[in-house]
Amino acid sequence: MLEIKPVKPNTTELDDFLALPKQIYQPDHLMQSEEEELALIEGSHPLSSDLETYAFIGYVDSRPCIRGLLTFYPDDEAAYLGFFESINDQQIASAFIEHLAGFARSLGASRIIGPVQASFWLGYRMQLTGTEELPFTGEPHNPAYYPQLWQEAGFEIKERYLSNFYPKVSNQTHQDKLAHRFESFEEADFTICSPKKQEWEEASLQVFELLNRLYQDFPIYRSISSQQFSQIFQKYQYILDFSMVKLAYKEGKLAGFLIAMPDYGSLVYQKLTPLNLAKLFWTKRFAKRYTIMYLGVDEQFLGLGSALAYPIFKEAQKRQASAIGALIHQKTVTRHYAAELQGKKHEYGLFEQDLNS
Repeated sequence: MLEIKPVKPNTTELDDFLALPKQIYQPDHLMQSEEEELALIEGSHPLSSDLETYAFIGYVDSRPCIRGLLTFYPDDEAAYLGFFESINDQQIASAFIEHLAGFARSLGASRIIGPVQASFWLGYRMQLTGTEELPFTGEPHNPAYYPQLWQEAGFEIKERYLSNFYPKVSNQTHQDKLAHRFESFEEADFTICSPKKQEWEEASLQVFELLNRLYQDFPIYRSISSQQFSQIFQKYQYILDFSMVKLAYKEGKLAGFLIAMPDYGSLVYQKLTPLNLAKLFWTKRFAKRYTIMYLGVDEQFLGLGSALAYPIFKEAQKRQASAIGALIHQKTVTRHYAAELQGKKHEYGLFEQDLNS
């Protein structure tokens, strides 16, 4: 018999909530930030002032077996379900989701969208393919059986995304189209450069302003303040390799950005022991794979995205590293970049359940 309990700060339920993912995943597949989960449940997260969270954990025979966190925004009829983890048991998952749906309905929600880790900014989407492979940094990662658990419990896929994997390319490979784009923008007086570490704080706020404007129409997007953005992303200054960050300026104004990051796998979520710190620095210096996490271009400069991709392509080629175009919405043009160089892909979904039907 499934027993579902709310999770409150400083309780056994909270300890069980934080511990459950370790039962589900092997260590190098575990992409959990306990610190973030704890801050959201305690209400001390940079985004806590904008949202309300309710965490739940389910037990069978006093053993934790399923968990989830519902997020509500004051002006939003949707509730967001995230931090979901479960054993492979449809009956348990359906009963748990039904319980959360009833709770969301009682607070006035008309639908549940997920997986959403409380906010667009903290992670969302469920992995549909490639689940057996080691995840890259920032990839939504889950066991292969999760999509079925959700669909059988009344969810439907509403949005689809993919990550394109680019194998490393030999030094003989030329990307004439990208090179031509790059040159044409340089000739048009665009400055394409990498920020220095000491410039990143200021540059990241310029990126945020542009990103905030460009991402408005993305599913589940919500604006946050520049202060919240800085607090959430301050750790990036330690893990970014700034030579793989490209900013494009036109007349001193930011026109586009491309942020690629060394792939640390699950390492960035692990405790910062001296050994793990050494591994982080080693990976940053000698990365074998890079993940293109953020790309944005002012609407009036079409083609600038390809121009920004060119120096990244050249760097990866020089370092004999592969790359991933990560988490692209299936309707965007970015998914076609350097199509002839693309290898395999991973797919993801964003689910929705109508609570009125």
